[in-house]
Amino acid sequence: MKNRNVMIVEAKSGSTGNLEKALRGLMYGVRIVNFRTDDLGSEVKSYMPDILIVDMTVNADKNIIAKASLVQAEFAVPVIYYTEAINSRTLYQTMKTNHYGYIYAPIDESTLQTTIELALHKFKNDTSVKESELKYRELFNNMSSGVAIYDLIEFGSKFIFTDVNNTACELLKRNRTDLVSRPVTAIYKNALKYGLLESINQVQDTGQPLKADKMYYEDDIIRGWFNHYIYKLPSGSIVHIFHDITEKMEAEKQLMDKQKELEIVNLELAKAVVEETDKRKKNEQIIFEQSRFLAMGQMISAIAHQWRQPLSALGINIEDLEDAYNAGELDEDYIKELTKDSMALIKTISKTMDDLSSFFRSGQDEENFSAFRMLAEVISLQSARMKNSNVSLAFTCFAQQKSLHADETNIEQVLGENDFIHLKGVPAEFKQVIINILNNAVDAIIEKNSNDGRISIKVEEAGDTLNIFITDNGCGIDGDIAEKMFDPYFTTKTGGSGIGLYMSKVIVEQHMHGRLSAASMPSGTVMTVSLPYNR
Repeated sequence: MKNRNVMIVEAKSGSTGNLEKALRGLMYGVRIVNFRTDDLGSEVKSYMPDILIVDMTVNADKNIIAKASLVQAEFAVPVIYYTEAINSRTLYQTMKTNHYGYIYAPIDESTLQTTIELALHKFKNDTSVKESELKYRELFNNMSSGVAIYDLIEFGSKFIFTDVNNTACELLKRNRTDLVSRPVTAIYKNALKYGLLESINQVQDTGQPLKADKMYYEDDIIRGWFNHYIYKLPSGSIVHIFHDITEKMEAEKQLMDKQKELEIVNLELAKAVVEETDKRKKNEQIIFEQSRFLAMGQMISAIAHQWRQPLSALGINIEDLEDAYNAGELDEDYIKELTKDSMALIKTISKTMDDLSSFFRSGQDEENFSAFRMLAEVISLQSARMKNSNVSLAFTCFAQQKSLHADETNIEQVLGENDFIHLKGVPAEFKQVIINILNNAVDAIIEKNSNDGRISIKVEEAGDTLNIFITDNGCGIDGDIAEKMFDPYFTTKTGGSGIGLYMSKVIVEQHMHGRLSAASMPSGTVMTVSLPYNR
């Protein structure tokens, strides 16, 4: 008990007898002040006792009781009254205060300690309850939800409001004094019509909570949509929690209207997209067919270069045959040699036709194909044009731990002997891309008027990507052209179609899921074809 301090307020010096001695014997800290002191509050504030024992004369002094009550309220110190006898007047006066008991003279130490400890315990509990009530009331009044509490009266025949919070007052458009003790049906005049009274009665009868996400209510004061949660307390009171969701409902309605409008717009947009996509596909198909015809024209041009030499040689053989006959030199050996030489020339022409047929024979179905074989077919058709244009060709490959090198003299042989690079796509489309790039490279070299034209094809693997770099030393690409060179129908060539590079980009990026790019170099251009590559 040594941690508890007691302050004794005596009516006059020594009026509490041996109370101080008894308290000290019980290990309480004690300070005695006289009621006549100028400022009892200052004394309490200075000492901060745990409990105040106030001396009352037999004839209770109202001033003593008033001062003690003020100290108890202001400093939260419980008050016990000390008296030698209790009479009706004293009892009447003290009953008006929230005191915590009496100590009677003569002093009994066990009773004294019990009275003090019970007083402290009760005061602690009362303080806790008051704090809880204050917190509850603060929370109750500041809830964003409207809360009303109803109780039955008149033998269970009528519900009345017994409590409401601030939000409920706002939602019901009334003051608290206009609601408390009023019948529910007097506030909700149409409670029966809109089912609210039925909901309250249902909870009252079943004891089961009821939740309504949206319920409309309307009278001459209240109108709108509300959600409700109604439940029954163990005491029998009905708790009604509600929110005004009118704005939300109106917003949802507006949203639904907007969604319907949006659905109509989306349908129209989807229709337009489908039509535009169909139109684009048709246009793309037209461009694709144009690019195929362009490639065919380029192939025919290449064949003209390829056939010029063997046809010329074949013509010479035929003229020589006539001369030999006239000179009498036509014998068996001559015929055999002429036949062998002419058949070789015819086979050369036939091979060119086979290459052309192979170029356009491939279907439109995707397949795994040999990249080297496709390159060999394209180079076979392009070699004559490159030779006639004084353009040399070099080939290198660094893939799968192999290194290949070739030039125009042995490139077809090297490509034919190696078959370890395979790609997925339409072979004819891949060949179309390569021939478009090679033709542009030769055109750029011719435009530059170079007598030392060079084209190199370099194949490199980079993880899951195969890069094919085709580099030329032609006229290069101007900065303003680089941004447009892959646009459909854009061309800088006289008589050009402007669809070759566009279609090449479509094939590489849309059909083969790769990437086609161009970059200008100090002396020429490099075109890069990057394709997915699975070893």
